[in-house]
Amino acid sequence: AAPGSARSLVIQRFDVRVEVKVDGSIVVTEIIEPRFNGKWNGLYRTIPVEYKTPQGFNKTFFLNLESVTDGEGRSLKVESTRERHYRKLKIYVPGAEDAVRTIMIRYTVPNALLYFEDHDELYWNITGDEWDVPINDAGAVIQLPAGATGIRTLAFTGGYGSKEKDADVSVSGSEITFRMRRNLAFREGLTAVVGWDKGLV
Repeated sequence: AAPGSARSLVIQRFDVRVEVKVDGSIVVTEIIEPRFNGKWNGLYRTIPVEYKTPQGFNKTFFLNLESVTDGEGRSLKVESTRERHYRKLKIYVPGAEDAVRTIMIRYTVPNALLYFEDHDELYWNITGDEWDVPINDAGAVIQLPAGATGIRTLAFTGGYGSKEKDADVSVSGSEITFRMRRNLAFREGLTAVVGWDKGLV
């Protein structure tokens, strides 16, 4: 094995697509592109499933993991555990030595939305905030059902509880795109908030 000082891991790209369904569930596809320097067995993906919204609501999500594959669609070995308020995936990546690999994670969340008197809302931590390595480029596309009106958006960036907004947000029809303006450092993340008029879901 290479000396510990020779090993490093950087997430070159972290792209997420979230599809909001009319039944209130979401389908999430994550494309993670890590660059492994030195010899590694894989990486951990830690997904928040419990957190407090800006309105002070405590929300617990039920995450149904559907698949974890490489860039060619081959299944990867994964071990799933619950740790504090996270779902922790231990993903084994063949050939993770001095190489760039692609990991695709797909899961559904049946109870992802928040419901208010005048609008419905998705409040979603795109990257998580437990990464102990940098993320060079992070972004997300959130697809609402056709016909969404009254779309309002917000992005939070940085460490846990941060109110920074270092992300660009654009709306095209029922599709909302988020893109970080900078890289994410140790334990920083991107959280997307999208609201829309009631009656869509």
